[in-house]
Amino acid sequence: VGGSRELVDEVRRNELNPSDALFVKGHAAWVAGQLRREISKGVWYTASCSEDFILRYVKPHDNSIRGEDLWTELLTTMGGHFEDIAWKHSGKGDTRMMP
Repeated sequence: VGGSRELVDEVRRNELNPSDALFVKGHAAWVAGQLRREISKGVWYTASCSEDFILRYVKPHDNSIRGEDLWTELLTTMGGHFEDIAWKHSGKGDTRMMP
């Protein structure tokens, strides 16, 4: 577990409610300024969204919501060029993107 001291402390105290967190497997690291440069070159997209938007993928109430669809939905919600990217690169398992 990493990224948030508060989250680590909650896990250690057995106070973590799993529906209040989204764990993502993977790792990325950058040297100083690298991420900023990559964002300015369009390698990464930034977006603002609510906790509810992200956390509904943790324990979905709707069986059509699948964790692997999070990034497609986020880009689609951003609209325009980002929606085009979502449609072009959506996973084969994302039935919402199939004609």
